[in-house]
Amino acid sequence: MVQVVWFKRDLRIHDHAPLTQATSRGPILAIYVYEPAVISAADFAAQHLEFINESLSELDTDLRVRGGRLYRFHGDMISVLERLFVAKPFSDLWSHEETGNAVTFARDIAVAAWCRSHRVTWHEIPQSGVVRGLKDRNGWAKRWEERMNKPITLAPERIIDAKARIENSETMNAVDFGLRTIDKPTRQRGGRNAATDLLKSFLEYRGQNYRQAMSSPLSALTDCSRLSAHIAFGTLSHREVVHSVKSRQAALRAMPKGEAPPGFLASLKSFEGRLHWHCHFMQRLESEPDIEFQNLNRGFDGLRENDFDPIKFRAWSRGETGYPMVDACMRMLAETGWLNFRMR
Repeated sequence: MVQVVWFKRDLRIHDHAPLTQATSRGPILAIYVYEPAVISAADFAAQHLEFINESLSELDTDLRVRGGRLYRFHGDMISVLERLFVAKPFSDLWSHEETGNAVTFARDIAVAAWCRSHRVTWHEIPQSGVVRGLKDRNGWAKRWEERMNKPITLAPERIIDAKARIENSETMNAVDFGLRTIDKPTRQRGGRNAATDLLKSFLEYRGQNYRQAMSSPLSALTDCSRLSAHIAFGTLSHREVVHSVKSRQAALRAMPKGEAPPGFLASLKSFEGRLHWHCHFMQRLESEPDIEFQNLNRGFDGLRENDFDPIKFRAWSRGETGYPMVDACMRMLAETGWLNFRMR
């Protein structure tokens, strides 16, 4: 029976359990859906779409090398599933779990209902340390370690494409969706190759001074890992990054005394801590989704809601406040799409 693999924020074939498991069961339809509700949301911009498109291009190439292909669709997820089910009835839908925003959460609820009504089994597999349905945080750190220490799932060597005869979309860009924002001129580029190059260079030499350099907007530009976008859109899995860090730490410890680059182990320990914090804060959103719309600290409620000044906001967003550090950060953000965490 046909297996549908739904790519969302996991744009890779390596360490992709849903793809590997679906491939072992039969022909697959590997799909990506340009969802208008997601793309028009306030937290989405042109730079995200272009990063995704670059990643999808490499993903499609990796699938084709193994006999598969990536089918792109445009529309809300339920209508796409209906079209697929008519054209190529399927028994199973495979994806990773996702902690997104209210839009994707509502979408997933609708998808789950659709699957039940069509007797389709939806397999959602964790890909990070975020635990769905967590009642309390006791033992969370241990569970994070258990998940991250699991072996990397190998990419399937061969894929049987289900060859669906259904009209699918070409690559869609910001113009197609009328996005109000424009792409950032010097943003990071997407794709698995860019991700692995960044990880390799960070672990080999860029990360040596990470612990001190990550705080300055000047040194952070090169000395930070710059992997955040790739982890967010899944060109690398969180587990792959953790394994690579641990491997580099072991190699540094094995060097003869005095030969390891000074400060590198301390920097990698600090970076490993940030990998924990990534999932910690995502867990907070998973467990308390209302913080997308409400103050995390409710003591701030009512503090400034009636003081919004559109003129000052526009000056801030354009880097025209007259405060040099603030303006420099906002202009950097407009140019590159990135700021180190201290400046955020």
